[in-house]
Amino acid sequence: MLRFSSSFLDRLEEVGIVSQDWAAAYGLVGPVARASGMTRDLRKVLPYCGYEKMEFTVPGEIEGDGYARLRVLFREAEESANLIRQAVLSLPQGPVICPRFSVPAGAALGWAEAPRGAAFHWVRTEEDSRVARYRLITPSFTNWHGFHLAAEDFAFQDFPIIMATFGLSNAEGDR
Repeated sequence: MLRFSSSFLDRLEEVGIVSQDWAAAYGLVGPVARASGMTRDLRKVLPYCGYEKMEFTVPGEIEGDGYARLRVLFREAEESANLIRQAVLSLPQGPVICPRFSVPAGAALGWAEAPRGAAFHWVRTEEDSRVARYRLITPSFTNWHGFHLAAEDFAFQDFPIIMATFGLSNAEGDR
């Protein structure tokens, strides 16, 4: 219904625009980047955990405004349902067993395409398998750096709407 409400669309269309060039320059991730024409997704670029065997499309738009970000989010919800369906159908029959394992000493980098974009995890473990250091780069931490691009030159009353379409988390920005 919202797609046909002119009062709703007036608050999103051509509001909070981030161009593809700026999205690339600031390294924006997730739906914010995909709404600006950058359809990168770690599940496609660096597949993990079976994503290389799944069929899915990375939604993208080119306008870079709040409405483009909303359209990307709606299409991502549809793709998520598709991925869940594929994952459930590919589960093997029988009981679930996870063998006991130990964590070797060392360091590792891992990544995941979180709902708001690329998340990177770095961990260092000690000889006794304890975590010695852990570092996380979240999508919100990355996208906060480009938020000003969308908020500049817009009316004050547009600020909360632009912020909502970015989906930023203050807690994720805490370093």
